[in-house]
Amino acid sequence: MIEIEELLKITETLKKRYDRSFTLDGKLVGDIGEVLVAEKYGLTLLNENNNTHDAIDGNGRKIQIKSSFLNKSYFPTGIVPDYFIGVKINRDGTLEELFNGKGSFIKENYIEKRELVNNGRYLYTLSGNILKKLNKESLVVDKIKVKMK
Repeated sequence: MIEIEELLKITETLKKRYDRSFTLDGKLVGDIGEVLVAEKYGLTLLNENNNTHDAIDGNGRKIQIKSSFLNKSYFPTGIVPDYFIGVKINRDGTLEELFNGKGSFIKENYIEKRELVNNGRYLYTLSGNILKKLNKESLVVDKIKVKMK
């Protein structure tokens, strides 16, 4: 199928350009999101084997990046990331910021308040609307700034 061949060629080009896996499974959206967020916020991507954080900013803050083409984001149930950026990727490639701030803010102000239970899952699924609400409540000083152009 020619479309699959085209996708594989595109992922090979992305692998070479950004040093990410870009595999044609659930990880592809995450890799795309990491690259788009890193470019938008001027972040340096970390080694892919890092389970808690995906990038670091110029101030040394470690950030976990989660992305989706849907209005939701995943948040880890185990170790809480220092900083967390969750985005929705729009069809035109632009990003809608769902949350940008300290991971502990989400844990303390939503997960613990709601007494969410892990149920053995690796990630919580949080709606974009919840994350946007929390994003408005999060301190500006705790946000990773968009890179100036």
